[in-house]
Amino acid sequence: MLNIKSHIKKIKSLVPGQMSTAEQAFVLSTLEAVLYVLEEQSQLIQELKDEINRLKGEQGKPNISGKNQKEEEEGKADISSEKERKLPKDKRKSRGVKFDPSRRIDEKEVLDITHKSDLPADIIFKGWAKSHYQSLEIKAKLIEVQRAIYYSPGTGRTYTAALPGNYQMGGDYTQDIKAHIIMFKFEFGMSIPKIGDFLRMSGIDITEGTISNIILANGQDLSSDRDAIHCSGLEAGLYGQTDTTGSRVNGENWNTHIFGNHYYTAYFTCPHKDRQTVLDLLRCGQPRVYVLNAATFSIYDYLKVPKKIIAWLSPISFDQELDQQAFIERISAVLYPDDYERHQEKLLEGAYLAAYQANNPINILVCDDAPQYKLLALLIALCWVHAGRHFKKLNPKVAHHQELLADFLNEFWFFYHRLKAYQQNPDPLVAKQLSADFDQIFSRKTGYEQLDERIAKTKAKKNELLVVLKHPYVPLHNNASELDARKEVRYRDISFQTRNLKGTRAKDVFFTIIQTCKKLGVNAYAYMLDRLNKQPKMTPLQDLIFQKANAI
Repeated sequence: MLNIKSHIKKIKSLVPGQMSTAEQAFVLSTLEAVLYVLEEQSQLIQELKDEINRLKGEQGKPNISGKNQKEEEEGKADISSEKERKLPKDKRKSRGVKFDPSRRIDEKEVLDITHKSDLPADIIFKGWAKSHYQSLEIKAKLIEVQRAIYYSPGTGRTYTAALPGNYQMGGDYTQDIKAHIIMFKFEFGMSIPKIGDFLRMSGIDITEGTISNIILANGQDLSSDRDAIHCSGLEAGLYGQTDTTGSRVNGENWNTHIFGNHYYTAYFTCPHKDRQTVLDLLRCGQPRVYVLNAATFSIYDYLKVPKKIIAWLSPISFDQELDQQAFIERISAVLYPDDYERHQEKLLEGAYLAAYQANNPINILVCDDAPQYKLLALLIALCWVHAGRHFKKLNPKVAHHQELLADFLNEFWFFYHRLKAYQQNPDPLVAKQLSADFDQIFSRKTGYEQLDERIAKTKAKKNELLVVLKHPYVPLHNNASELDARKEVRYRDISFQTRNLKGTRAKDVFFTIIQTCKKLGVNAYAYMLDRLNKQPKMTPLQDLIFQKANAI
């Protein structure tokens, strides 16, 4: 934010009518900053007044439905870039569903004219007018399974026919009912009470506690599938995408990490979202290892570890990978306790990063500009939608600045569309021209100071924003991860939280399986039932990922 007092002092020395273009721009920028501060302070004053009234036992500003909402919408900038990212010529395809003539007819109903006597005497039968209607039948069934029992006097043993896969010993429900419960909860967003209402209405005797136990037990059984999908997706993909969203676990704020690419999506809910946590997930849960070498010291310098500590650690450098306890013992022997405790997190983080970077890290990671993603891949590809969002958040009050911002955003999104076109037809000469044009666009000075600051910050991210020029297959935005994150957000809106680690794991496991099935073109219900039957006939998703990758 501008130093308003110093700017106003400078404005007073200017002579009206004799100001240069630069001085006029300076005055407008100061006015913009003053208006921003006034708006911010006005909102803060109102909030403080409301709080004072509440402390006095009175009420704050009444929340009049409709009026206050309209005021908020008018004062809030629209930061969506959906319109700008779509070319005018783009047209949506019709969503109408046409009947598939190859589909098997399950039921036929033949209708004839009831009162033929009312028709003319010379009528001639010309065939049938066919129409097709889709219907859904939901019917509860109580199945009695009789298993043959044999007894051998010679062995003294009893032999009983085995249960087929759809039935489970000691269970009261078939596996297809369990698969439906999982899909109701994690694909269709139904709460457990509503699932119970639906099943009981359909004739199934079941309690909400039983529904919860079914979800928890099968989430535990299939947790290895989630881990295998994630590891296969990381290995097979040309790039990785990630995002993080908030979640609630037993009253505490946790974080759900979403990883994926065009083959898969995986969910992991953890207490933290720091760099070491993300590293654990990228390494598929392998134990943490640490090294202390030249790469470690380089990372320490990036993390701003004091140079005196680096100097103390340099004589004991080593390339051997150590576990956390052995590493701490090694470095704490040469550091003062206070220095170690003050910088412990950075010391562990840097050594962990150095060990990871030496063992085939992910090549390209598409993400936002959050600090925990730095240094996690050979190349970080930033999201253009996030970059554009920063500009739309400016929301200037001065009309001249509004025009400057609108003109720049038009050029910003025009350049974005040129990058999209380049992805379809990569050319080294075009890449060189796009790089030069990027420098030109993001080097300009408009005179609107906040806009110029944002332009300069965007230019500093050139390498991360133009990864696509050397790797055209990398997406220009991280929308895929954000769309996957909506599953967690909607779950939070409906169920608010998970109550324990088992429930949290089950949520992540089933989200992973369902979303990955969608990306691979697999029927999620059929796959879930296949896995629950314990006698799988369908190709595991982790194997299907490699098949899809090798087919390209």
